Amino acid sequence: MNFIPMLSGMSIPADQRTGLFEAFLVVAGAIAVAGFILAPAAGLVVVIGFVALWFLVLLGEAFCGRIDGILLWWAAVFPLGYYFGSFPRERSIVTLDRVVVLVAFMGLFLVKAGMLTAVPRALRQAGLATLAFAVVVGVSLRESWNILNSVQNLLEGFVLPPLLGWSVIARFDVRRRLPTIHTAVCISSFICAAVAAAEMVTGEDLLPNQGSATFYAGGGIPRPNGPFASNETLALIGAVSFFFLLFLRAALGPSLSAGRRMLHAIGLAAALGMALMPMFRSVVLTLLIVLIIDTFWEQKTTSRAWRVGLVLASVGLILIAPLFVPESVVEDRSNSGNVYGRVAQFEQSIRVFLEHPMLGVGFYNFGRVVAGEPRYVASYRGVSSVDSPHNNLTQVLAETGIFGFVPYVLAHILLLRANWRMRQLSSSGALVWKYYVYMFLTYWITGLTESSGYSPLNLVYIFAATVSYKYAMTDPNLMQPAEVQLPALALSAPVRIS
Repeated sequence: MNFIPMLSGMSIPADQRTGLFEAFLVVAGAIAVAGFILAPAAGLVVVIGFVALWFLVLLGEAFCGRIDGILLWWAAVFPLGYYFGSFPRERSIVTLDRVVVLVAFMGLFLVKAGMLTAVPRALRQAGLATLAFAVVVGVSLRESWNILNSVQNLLEGFVLPPLLGWSVIARFDVRRRLPTIHTAVCISSFICAAVAAAEMVTGEDLLPNQGSATFYAGGGIPRPNGPFASNETLALIGAVSFFFLLFLRAALGPSLSAGRRMLHAIGLAAALGMALMPMFRSVVLTLLIVLIIDTFWEQKTTSRAWRVGLVLASVGLILIAPLFVPESVVEDRSNSGNVYGRVAQFEQSIRVFLEHPMLGVGFYNFGRVVAGEPRYVASYRGVSSVDSPHNNLTQVLAETGIFGFVPYVLAHILLLRANWRMRQLSSSGALVWKYYVYMFLTYWITGLTESSGYSPLNLVYIFAATVSYKYAMTDPNLMQPAEVQLPALALSAPVRIS
C-alpha cells in the first residue's frame, strides 16, 4: 500500500504541527545528548552524517526552485560552517555561505515568473548602490597585496548579502515559515553562545578560522570570538539576533505553546550572552540606548513602567559591576586611553584618505600601507594610532576613496529609507520599522568604533532585514497590486498584475 498519498492528504492543524515539531526537537535533542555521552565519536559521526544528508536533500530542492528549506537550514547552522564547512580551511574556496546563497539564488531562475515576488524599487536602489560599491572595490584590488583574500572578503561581505536578500524577497515564504525561522535563529544563537562560553572557560580559540585569535581583557579573562574570526563579529551577530528574535516573537503573536516560549527564552538568553561575552562597551551602550528608545516607543502604561524599571536596573548594574569584577578588567574596559587611541586612529585614517582621495589604498590594504610609515603615525594625548581603522566609515573611505564611500553610505541610507516608508503602510510595517531601527543602531554604533563592516555580520544583518521587510510586504491588510518578474529583469521595471 502506498502511504504517501494518504499522508499528503491528511490535514493537521497548525498548532498540532507546531507541537509535533517541538516534540521532535526534544526527542532528537535527548537522543543527541545521550549519544554524545555514551559514545562521543560515534555520536559526532552520526550527527555529521545526518546533517550532510539533510543538506543534500535541501540542495536538490533548491535546484528545483524550493529554497525555503536550504535557507532555514543555513539560518540554524551557519555558525559551524566557518570551521566545518570551509574547504580548504585556510583561504577557503568552498564555504557553506557561498554554496547556500549561490544555490538559492540560482533556484530563482528555475521557477515560473509568476511564482516570484518582485524586489521593490526601494530595495533595488539599495542593491544597485551596493553593486556600485563592489565595482569600485574591484577596481581598487589592483593595489591589494593578496588579491585572492581580498576577492573572498568582497564576495562574502558585499556580493552574497544582496543575493541572499534578493532570494528572501523573491521566493522565501516568510509568513508561513515564521515559527521555523524563530527556531533556526534560536538554534544558531545557542550554538554560538555555547562555543563562546566554552572558550571563556578554556581560554582557547576552539574553532579557529581565517587567522582568528583569542584576545584577553585585563587579568587574562578571554574575550571569545565563538565560531567566527573576530570577537566583534560574535558580539554584533548576537545583538542583531537578539532584536531579530524579539521581532519574530512579536510577529508570531501572543498565543504560543509552552515549548515555544521556553525556546524563545533560551534563544534570547543565548543571543544576549553572545553580545555581552566579548565585553564591548559599545554593545552595552547600544543595548541601553535601545532600551531607553523602546521605553518611549511603548504606548501601554504598564509595559512602559516595566521598561523604566529595567532601564534603572541596567544603569544600577553598570554602576555596581566594578564591585564584583576584577580590578584589572575594570581598568582595561574603562581606560581613557581606549578613547584617545580611537581619536588618534581617526586622524591616521583621514591622513591616508587625503593622500589617496579617489580610489583609496585598496580593499583590505590599510594595514600594509601604514605599517612602518612615520608620516601616517598619529597620536592624541600621548596615545598613538594602532594602524587599523577601527571604524567602518573611515575604513571604506581610506581603502576605496570617495568613489567607494559614496555608494557604501548611500546603500545603508536607502535601506533605512525603505523601512521608513514601509512603516506607514500597515501595522506590520510599523513593527518592522521599530525593530529595524534597533538592528540599524546595533550595526552602526559599534561600527563607528570597530571595523566590523566586512564580516559575516553583513549576511545576518541583511537576512534579518529582508525577512522582516518581506513580512511587512505580505501583510494581508496591505492592499497593493502584486509584482512579479524574472530574476534576469530584477533591475528593470517590474510587471504589475492587478
